Amino acid sequence: MLLRTFSGPEDWSEMIMQNPHHTKSTKDMVNYVSNHFQERNVLPDTLITRSWERSLLDYGLDPAISQEVEILTSGEIKQQLEQHQDYLQIARNGLNGLSKRISQAGYAVLLTDELGLALDASLPDHMLDTWTDAGLLLGSRWAENSMGTNGIGTCLVEKKSLIIHRQEHFFHEQNKLSCSVSPIFDPLGNLKGCLNASCLGFDGDKQHQYLTLQMVMMYSRMIENAFFRQAYRSQITMYMKPLNGFTDLAHEQLIAINDRGVIIGANRAAFAEYENRLCTEQQLLGLSIIELTGLTVDEMLDQSHGGARSVRTQSPTLNEELEISLRIPATKSVATSNAPKEISKTRLHKHPSLAQLAGHDLSVQQNVQQIRHVINKDIPILITGETGTGKEAFARAIHDASDRADGPFIALNCAAIPESLIESELFGYRSGSFTGANRKGMKGKLELANGGTIFLDEIGDMPVQLQTRLLRALAEREILPLGATEPTRLDIQVISATHQDLTQRIQEKLFREDFYYRLNGMALKLPSLRDRDDKDYIINCILDNELGGANGVTFAPQALQVLHGYHWPGNIRQLANVLRYSLAVSEQQHITMDSLPVELRGTHKNLPEEPRPQAETSVSTLSERVGDEEGRHLLDCLRKHKWNITQVSDELGICRSTVYRKMKKYNIMQPNEIF
Repeated sequence: MLLRTFSGPEDWSEMIMQNPHHTKSTKDMVNYVSNHFQERNVLPDTLITRSWERSLLDYGLDPAISQEVEILTSGEIKQQLEQHQDYLQIARNGLNGLSKRISQAGYAVLLTDELGLALDASLPDHMLDTWTDAGLLLGSRWAENSMGTNGIGTCLVEKKSLIIHRQEHFFHEQNKLSCSVSPIFDPLGNLKGCLNASCLGFDGDKQHQYLTLQMVMMYSRMIENAFFRQAYRSQITMYMKPLNGFTDLAHEQLIAINDRGVIIGANRAAFAEYENRLCTEQQLLGLSIIELTGLTVDEMLDQSHGGARSVRTQSPTLNEELEISLRIPATKSVATSNAPKEISKTRLHKHPSLAQLAGHDLSVQQNVQQIRHVINKDIPILITGETGTGKEAFARAIHDASDRADGPFIALNCAAIPESLIESELFGYRSGSFTGANRKGMKGKLELANGGTIFLDEIGDMPVQLQTRLLRALAEREILPLGATEPTRLDIQVISATHQDLTQRIQEKLFREDFYYRLNGMALKLPSLRDRDDKDYIINCILDNELGGANGVTFAPQALQVLHGYHWPGNIRQLANVLRYSLAVSEQQHITMDSLPVELRGTHKNLPEEPRPQAETSVSTLSERVGDEEGRHLLDCLRKHKWNITQVSDELGICRSTVYRKMKKYNIMQPNEIF
């Protein structure tokens, strides 16, 4: 194979003819291709030459024969998305971030797997049909062996960032596309897929796409770095750079080591920086860290004070001075026996647990299931949802379910603190820092949360200037309080929450995009109360946890219907206030329409007049009305426990809302006087 730039179709023909794998049928194609290139006015560079040679000789493709893009069926797409769920959970953030920056310029963004299958796509709305016709959509397959030279397929074969511009595409059908693509690698250097940005009908030169390619490369690096942090969250990781050198977050060099000081993983920036500078017989993976840094793990831990400060060292291999920052995973507490640990984990909390918050709503149950996968894995969590949906309750439940449950849970409402004070609230200060400061200084919320969880509520209202400083603190896992001479190491779980649309805030330049990705290790979106399917369960939980128990509380059918149908702009917080008010004004804990606040009563004016609950006249009459064995058993259990729903649910092994549902099904109504 000849790796050079060709001056014209004659050189191209010569290259094809000299290839030992060519066949007679290939010869027939050569003349056509030579003329075809002349018509296209394309002088292929080395990379394009290699790809066209593979397309012709290895794959047996013919540019004169149209080739449609393969599109998977919906069932096949669903199967592929399930197989790549972990990959997509991280990489989608990069795709969405890139799309927001370039979609207005008419670019479509695709994320693929290592075989060229598009697993996600963000297409400009005003050109949706055009992109669909071009085949750039979810489930399309762009492997080079079927589609010839194209951005995605050729990038995955070459494993390099590249631009395939218009007529450089193998098939005529793609000659209006200009594609900028960058591969995505895992921390072991294995190819995961690629990130692609394509535009249609661009008349400028290929060089004009260079800036787009740089943006694609930046976001692919950010995706890789997110993979690295997740993969090695329980290992010692190092951020390395030449002393006094500048490295932005997208190109930070990350290395993971095991307890013996052997390098077990690295991001692409580290591979690119160090493997090219090592001896030919050396590889980065498996190399002892002492060969790269001149220090053992223990020496780095000692010099960094357990990761609290950076370390400067002369590299014996690279012959230059390095600056190294360590990230030490959270130390798991070891109990002397299982008993104290169990007591600690199962201690009573006034806040609901994750199991209680999961309720009976499918979307919330799925959220909780995802949360359980990331607990104790040092992944920041961003909770979004309307006001009153329970964001802080979820944050507390996550903390209580983690290994940090015995540590502090520190909440900071970023919208409730004046902008002039929020920095000192977060980072604190030391004594004598400024006039009027506390003589003993003050620890900031981040330092107070050490060993536990920091909950940043209403993070969308944080000033942009402070976002920059907090971003660096979270990236380096250390803070320097005002007046301090030494940084303080941080060991915290970060949970943030907002009711605002942060993507919109980013577009309005009110929220930093890199800060968003630092916080959004896992996105947890809470549904509004009006969209939940378990309102009865939520009502019972509020009665049990906040209002002293639901024993003896009954609802008139019309009042319950109003509670189910109201649009609840204040969500669960508003529902709790409504129940508190209704119980206060009700008679005998029986909530009727008259017990509800005025704003709720006005929403259902045409409902039939509600009947008052009637006392049972006799056991046989009510039993006959129930009409089957399940209903009779439920009725007997209700009588046995004097209509205490909690005790009934415990005996029957079902939840309280199921008891109420079955009572409604069998038309069982609690009498006014329990006998």
